[in-house]
Amino acid sequence: MLEDRSLDQHEESEAYVLSPEEEQKLISLAETILKNWDVTVNQIEVVQGGQMALVWKIQTNTGPICLKRIHRPEKKALFSINAQNYLALKGSRVPGIIPNKHGVLYTKHGPFLFVVYEWIEGRPFELTVQEDLEFIMKGLAEFHTASIGYQPPDGIPIFTKLGRWPNHYIKRCQQMETWKIMAKTMPEDPFSQLYLAEIDSFIHEGRETLARLLNSDYLSWVSQLKARPNLCHQDYGTGNSLLGNDGQIWVIDLDTVSFDLPIRDLRKMIIPLLDTTGVWNEDQFNVMINAYESVSPLTEKQKEIMFIDMLFPYELYDVIRERYVRKTPLLETELIEAFEYERIKSSALNPLIL
Repeated sequence: MLEDRSLDQHEESEAYVLSPEEEQKLISLAETILKNWDVTVNQIEVVQGGQMALVWKIQTNTGPICLKRIHRPEKKALFSINAQNYLALKGSRVPGIIPNKHGVLYTKHGPFLFVVYEWIEGRPFELTVQEDLEFIMKGLAEFHTASIGYQPPDGIPIFTKLGRWPNHYIKRCQQMETWKIMAKTMPEDPFSQLYLAEIDSFIHEGRETLARLLNSDYLSWVSQLKARPNLCHQDYGTGNSLLGNDGQIWVIDLDTVSFDLPIRDLRKMIIPLLDTTGVWNEDQFNVMINAYESVSPLTEKQKEIMFIDMLFPYELYDVIRERYVRKTPLLETELIEAFEYERIKSSALNPLIL
């Protein structure tokens, strides 16, 4: 389910209240890190402190900047840091990276990389408003097209998901089979008993979706893009985009970027949003795709691949994983709703596939 994760540029999806001691410790850490940059610090505000990806808003003599501790393995962090710098330098609407005193895009402190960005003032998009919905999709299309041509500097590994969808499908179907074994150990658990009664048809549909993907132009498109791939954000939404005070659409928090088909971001944006209503909102579905295509058109074959990927029961999978991996005590009704949404989604998408 897609959440409005930001009332500010970097606010966390779940509020975490720091104790005064924790806050002061994070402020002291920021003071230490910022000595590596040529900035005059007037004030430090901890914007995000409950997770490993720490964020500070720094007031300086020349205006606010953002300090962030990247919570990613160093090689993946370097891929995304350089991707953001590439986009910013070519004029794309992503926050620019401010190099440290040595001209380096980051400073390493302990096992983590710290980066200083321009601070972008703006507001999150309200997805119940059609104009905002169109803006956020146009921003995604602009991001995809602008990212074509990025290659990480020598020595930095390439992170790509091109061609890996079939393995992702197979792994998820296998996990749903494995969770049946776990469910059988819980005969008194209504969630588990419902899962055992209903899941086989959805696993079957997942495998059918794999077959349809392999029979589509998926592998051909992957092969075509490998020469000049685009970046996928992988976590695009209201928490990672802004309507700037300059009236422009900004994309922020690029930590998870990798090379992939652009439609992966569309699926991750569109399907969870429609899932929040419990019904298939065809008008909203069409508004989002049309807005994206007004900037970056898709061929009929490419849209077919997108619809096939949307068919896979990702949302259902996430609910089940929440119960059996993260051990969240979900109610039976939540599984019922997930099953029903997959049925609604299937009825809506199947007629769109050639």
